[in-house]
Amino acid sequence: MTQEHDDPLWNTAWDWVQREHDRDSFDDRARAEMTAWLVADPAHRRAYAKAAQLWLLAGFVPPVNDFHDGDESPRPDATPPARN
Repeated sequence: MTQEHDDPLWNTAWDWVQREHDRDSFDDRARAEMTAWLVADPAHRRAYAKAAQLWLLAGFVPPVNDFHDGDESPRPDATPPARN
């Protein structure tokens, strides 16, 4: 079984998802290039959809610094606990 990180199609789709969320460099030219890649092959769109879903799901994972010391439950805010 091939790992996704060994799949050039997956890697390209993941690169496009990351680039798309970089507001500084994802301009109209980049969008046109991505669109051309997406319409070139249905497999491109499927790979992109999987990568975009992973990106969205990763956004729901709290950063590691949003946990209490020694506690694995997320805090409702990102403010560090007071130290005594």
